[in-house]
Amino acid sequence: MDNQIRMGGFNILPPGVKNLLIINILVFLATYVFQRTGLVDLNQWLGLHYFEASNFHIWQFVTYMFMHANFSHIFFNMFALWMFGAAVENYWGTKRFLIYYFITGIGAALVHYLVTYLQIHPMLALLNQFLDNPSIETYRYLAENAQDIRFQDMLRNNLLVLEQNPGTLNEVVTITMNAKADYLNSFNIIGASGAVYGVLLAFGMLFPNNYIYLYFMIPIKAKWFVVIYGVIELVTGLSTSDGVAHFAHLGGMLFGIVVILLWRREDRQNDGWIMPEKKKTFRLRRKRDKYYISPESRRPLSDEEYNAQRAEERQRTDQILDKISKSGYDALSQEEKAFLFRQSKK
Repeated sequence: MDNQIRMGGFNILPPGVKNLLIINILVFLATYVFQRTGLVDLNQWLGLHYFEASNFHIWQFVTYMFMHANFSHIFFNMFALWMFGAAVENYWGTKRFLIYYFITGIGAALVHYLVTYLQIHPMLALLNQFLDNPSIETYRYLAENAQDIRFQDMLRNNLLVLEQNPGTLNEVVTITMNAKADYLNSFNIIGASGAVYGVLLAFGMLFPNNYIYLYFMIPIKAKWFVVIYGVIELVTGLSTSDGVAHFAHLGGMLFGIVVILLWRREDRQNDGWIMPEKKKTFRLRRKRDKYYISPESRRPLSDEEYNAQRAEERQRTDQILDKISKSGYDALSQEEKAFLFRQSKK
């Protein structure tokens, strides 16, 4: 059985994708209205801050996925969510799709801030070294070794003042503490891109040979499309500082791979090769065709019997896939899951 998208029973806007689109659009409009009226900056409350920042709150791991910077940001994210997410949700069902979406979104944030931690840890260590033991010597060491350009001018100017007037040390400590707090709060990611890249990865793994048309005219198989985008994000993340969370995109894809492989393993263990009445099926291979023989007679099936059996299996497979598209994978019985698993191996 191939993994092509079957259009019979295909829901062009399944409930999970539809509700994600609605929530993202409503939050985007609310953000715009609140910013225009000056009531509140939702980015500060709902965007995900660095875990050591004073503006960090645990709910931001979820809410940041519904925040977007501008129209083009939300448009391309939502277009990709619909384009790839609809197929994935129809295949998996709404419950599994939403679980996957939020896992990859949270995973994207974790990877992004792991990379951020590695990047800013040397600067934070220097700041903490001075704040833990304030003196002209530790401040001089801080000013001479700081590599972050956002601190260099401030540190050098304050060092000149401190050397000319050592009595300003307490004031310099306060300035440094405030600068550190502002520095930590400056890291704030928003957008559904991490989860969307996870959905893109799922599409490539579930439908690897489906064609995607770049610019609506250049065909490329989904598996290669995913690989190319992953390489682009890796190279861009390592080589540029353009303000885009490239490692969050990679994090969404990384967590997506892990989740899909775990689910595939779980499905195999749960469904296995379950046969009615626990009868064992023997298989013979000849010229790449599969011939089933009865455990009782051990007689190979005739061509007519084999073709009739295959036709029945295809019809039942289509019925099960239609059931998945309507009610989701979890609605299947154990016997239906086992049957679908066996067909996927053919």
